[in-house]
Amino acid sequence: MSSTREAEAIQAYYNLLHSKGADAAIMAQRDALLAELGPLLENQECTSTAYRQAVDHCLEGKPAQMWPELLTIIREFYPFWRGDVKAVMQYADTVGFELHPIGWQPAVIDLQSVWPALQSEKFETSELWALNGYVKALKSMDNKQDMEIEIRTRMAKLMLLRLREAPLSEKNAYRITADATLPLFNLKNTRHLFLNSVREFYYFWAAHPEAVEMLKQLQPPEII
Repeated sequence: MSSTREAEAIQAYYNLLHSKGADAAIMAQRDALLAELGPLLENQECTSTAYRQAVDHCLEGKPAQMWPELLTIIREFYPFWRGDVKAVMQYADTVGFELHPIGWQPAVIDLQSVWPALQSEKFETSELWALNGYVKALKSMDNKQDMEIEIRTRMAKLMLLRLREAPLSEKNAYRITADATLPLFNLKNTRHLFLNSVREFYYFWAAHPEAVEMLKQLQPPEII
């Protein structure tokens, strides 16, 4: 493996960005990040684990307020780096690219203060519907331990708490909230658990009719 793979992936990514109307500022933002991420991916196996490790290293030390936009780019670039043509085409056709700066973000919080209080936090009926459905589904899975379910439940509660102030007009509120919350966890393993939890919980929060089945399909958990 060589840097050719990364160079070709970046070029393909940029070609699609240009076709979507990306301007100079958008390209400069991606140039800056991929200049760091690309070398970390060189000579690595083309796996999600290798990508996650490179991303962890790339994001380390960057201010928390930068993470949502950086993670958007990282998420966009992933299928190009993997050479997953089908995923790239589906992404371009159905999801599209975030070519505008992120407007709304959840308020800055002190996780050490908020985390213990989540246990006694009162939630609205609509919030409890999603939360209880998620917990019930987790408990029905043979490989989930009580402690793991408790942590995942609290992470889902944290998402609900931070989503309360999201404007109804922000269609990407859930993803933005997840990306803004991720850097609050200092340990890499905890960040990965948070990502897996919010990915699972999303289907219950969005009232997806097949939420339980979608949760099962996410097992074993992915990492990006």
